Amino acid sequence: MKINSISIANKFNRKYPVFKNALAEHKSWGAVVRPDNEGVDFKLFTYPSVNQVYVHLLDKEDSSKISQYELRNKGEGVFETDLPVPSSVAYDGASYFYSLHKNDGTIDKVKDPYSYKQDKLLGESVIYDHKKYKWKDDKWFKDDKKRISRLANPQNGLTPLSALRIFEVNIATLSKRGDFEGAKEQFKKAFDMGFNAIEIMPVENTYSFNWGYDGVDKFAPSKYLGGPDKLKELIDYAHSIGLNVIMDMVPNHLGPDGASLLRTGPYIKGTNCFGESFNYEGQNSRYVKDFMVNAALNWLENYHCDGLRLDMTKMIESDTLMQQISADVNYHVPDAFLIAEDAREHISTDGDNYWFNPQELHDKRVINPLYPFESGLGQDENTHINCIENIRNYNVPLSRLGFDSEWDFVFFHTLNSALYDNIDLDKLEQACYCSQDKVKFFTSHDEVGNSGGVRFIAQYLNPELNLYNNIYLNENDYKRAALRAKLKNTSEGESQNIIRSQKANFTAEKLAIAFIEGKFDKYLKDDFCDLESFKKEILYPLDIVQTSDITPQKFLSAFVKCFSKCKLGQALTYSLPGAKMIFQGDEKADITPFRFFREFESVKNEDYLYIEHGYQPGLPALMESKSGNIKYSDKAKKMMKGYSSLVKDLNELNAQNSALKNGYLNMMTTVKHPVSSVIALHCVEPSDGSEIYSISNFSSQSYGNENPMYGIKFPQGKWIEVINTDDKKYMGANLVNSTIQSDGYNNSMINLAGKSCAIFKRVE
Repeated sequence: MKINSISIANKFNRKYPVFKNALAEHKSWGAVVRPDNEGVDFKLFTYPSVNQVYVHLLDKEDSSKISQYELRNKGEGVFETDLPVPSSVAYDGASYFYSLHKNDGTIDKVKDPYSYKQDKLLGESVIYDHKKYKWKDDKWFKDDKKRISRLANPQNGLTPLSALRIFEVNIATLSKRGDFEGAKEQFKKAFDMGFNAIEIMPVENTYSFNWGYDGVDKFAPSKYLGGPDKLKELIDYAHSIGLNVIMDMVPNHLGPDGASLLRTGPYIKGTNCFGESFNYEGQNSRYVKDFMVNAALNWLENYHCDGLRLDMTKMIESDTLMQQISADVNYHVPDAFLIAEDAREHISTDGDNYWFNPQELHDKRVINPLYPFESGLGQDENTHINCIENIRNYNVPLSRLGFDSEWDFVFFHTLNSALYDNIDLDKLEQACYCSQDKVKFFTSHDEVGNSGGVRFIAQYLNPELNLYNNIYLNENDYKRAALRAKLKNTSEGESQNIIRSQKANFTAEKLAIAFIEGKFDKYLKDDFCDLESFKKEILYPLDIVQTSDITPQKFLSAFVKCFSKCKLGQALTYSLPGAKMIFQGDEKADITPFRFFREFESVKNEDYLYIEHGYQPGLPALMESKSGNIKYSDKAKKMMKGYSSLVKDLNELNAQNSALKNGYLNMMTTVKHPVSSVIALHCVEPSDGSEIYSISNFSSQSYGNENPMYGIKFPQGKWIEVINTDDKKYMGANLVNSTIQSDGYNNSMINLAGKSCAIFKRVE
C-alpha cells in the first residue's frame, strides 16, 4: 500500500481512523492475489439476470486445458469466491476469464472489468500481483518536502497545490521509443527546467496506440506503453528525482474498440459524444459508481500517484459520483489531490446552496470542499460508510463536489482571444482573478490537438499572414468538402469554409517548419531576394495564391511577432498566483505537431475523421507527432533555447516567490489601459510581504529606446525587474528595465516592448 491513515496519523499527528475493512472492500474486486502465495480471490459485478458465474483459468503449458471455479451469488449482481482458488492454477501471470450463465439459458464469456493486466484486448485477462513490485519511494512519502499534498501546511512542511508547476505529457509521443522507459529522460529534463509535477495523459489499456482517451480497461496500463511494472518504475523514478505524478483518468466514457462492459453487467447506460457512457445514476448503479471510485484508488494506492486529473467530469453526468470519489479519496488517501476538467460555468454557491449566476465564470461547486462529515475525515468507520451511502442516496447537498482544483478553460480562452488581438481587458482581469485557485495554462493537449495538432506559433501565424484569403482549395479539398457536407448534413459552402480554415492552419504550420529548418535562409541574406524563386519553391507548392503579399521579410516579422505572443502568454500565466501547466514541447516553442492519433482492431475504417480533420488519425499521425522529427536550423535552436530559458526562469521565480503560490491578486491595484492594450496585475502574499507586479502589453507598439517610454502607476515601493520576455536572453530586442521607485500615486516610466510581459518584484 502506498500510504494509509496510519502513516499519515504518525507523520502529522492527526487522528485519522484506520478503515482496514473499508479499504479491503475497495481492493477486493477482480483477481486479488493473497499474500504468501495462498491463492487468488475473484469478485465480479454483473447483471441481476445472471444466476451463475464461473472463473476459468488457462493452464500455463497448454491453454486448451482450462480449470473452472464457481463464484457464489452474494446478491445485487455480486459474485465472489468463498475460498481462494489454489495457487497451482491461479497465480501471478495466469490467464483467466468469466462465464456468465443467464436466466434465459445463454452463456457469455467476458474479460474482467477489474483486470490489472490485459494482453489481449478482447481475450483473457491476466492475474497481476501488485505486491510483487518493490517500491523504492518510501522517503518520498515520509519526509520529502517536494511532495505536493492537499494536507500541506506550515507545520508539516509539504508543498501545497498552489505551487504546482505541471508538465503535461503524452507517453507515446514524448520520446522516440514512445513508452514508459523512454519517458525517463524527458522527465529528468522537465525537472531540470523547474517543473515539480508530471501529468500523464491516460494510459488505460487499448488495442494499440492512441491519445489515451479511448481506453477500455480502466485498471490496466497499456501493454504498448510497457505495462504495469514499467509504469511503476517510471513513477518510482519520478519520485526519486523530485517530481510529483498526476495520472489522467477517464470516468466519462469507454473507447469504441475492445469494450465489453455492456456484456458484463449494467455498467453502460448508452452513448455520449465520446463513446459508451456509464450508468452512474440508473438502476443497479451502486457498484458502477464503486467501479470508478476503485479505478481512482487504483492509481493512488497501487501506482503511488500523488494526484489525479479526471477528464471532462461534466460529461459523466453524475455529481454524486464526483462526491463519492472525493469522499473516498480524501478518506483513504488523504494527502492525494484531485483536479477536475469540468468546464461548467455560471454556478455560484454559498457552501450549502447553489444557483445560476451568469456573472460567475465557473461552476463554484466543483472545488467547494466537502464538509469533514461528508468526506468521513475524523470520524469512525461507520460514519464514513454512512457518508458514502448518503452520497449514493442524494442526501448530501450537491453544492459541494469536493475537488481540489480544476483546469481553467475560461482563463485560457480569454487569454488566447487577447493574443489573437481580440482584447477585452475587463474580461481578462476577471478571468485572471477567478483563476487563482485553478490550474492555469497557456496550452494543453486539447488546445493543440483540437486545432489539427498545430502549435500556437503557427496558429497565430495564420491570421498574421492572412492565409485564409491567400490560399486556394484544390480538387481534393473540394471533394472532401462535398463528403463533409454529406456527413454533417450541411451545405458544401459551409464545409468549404471550414476546410479552408483548416488548410490555412496547416499551411501556417508548413511555412513555420520550412522556416525553422532553414529553408528561408537564402532568401533572408539581403533585402533584395529572388522573390519569384521564393514563391515557386516555398509558396506555390502550398497552394498559396500568386497574388499573396507574403515575402521572406514579412514572414520573418510575423514569426517573431507570434514568437513574442507565446512568450507573453506563458509569462502572464506564470505571473498569477496558483497552479500552472505547460504541455510537452511548448516549454521550448517546439513546432512538432500533436495530431489526434489512434488505431483500432474492430474499427478498420475511420475515413470520417479524415473528412472532418484533413488527416488520417492512424500511424502517420502518431509518427508525425513524435518529438525530434524536425531538423532545426542553428538559428531556430537558438530561439528554442531562449524560450526554454524563459520557462525555466518562470518556474524558478514561482518556486521562490510565495506571492505566486499562496498569494492573491489585489484588484484595487490592477491597472488597465484599454487604449494601449496594457494591463498590470498585482500579486500579494501578506504573510511574508512578497509582492509581484506584472505588466503585459498586448499591442504591437513598443515604448522606449527611440520611442517615448511608457507611463504606468506602480504600487508603492522599490521594484526590480526579474523577468522581461523581451530580454535578449529570451531572444527579444532587449527593451528591458532595472529598478523602479514608486510613490504609489504617480506614473513610473518604463521600457515596454510590443507583445511583451515585464515582471517586477518588490524589494523594499
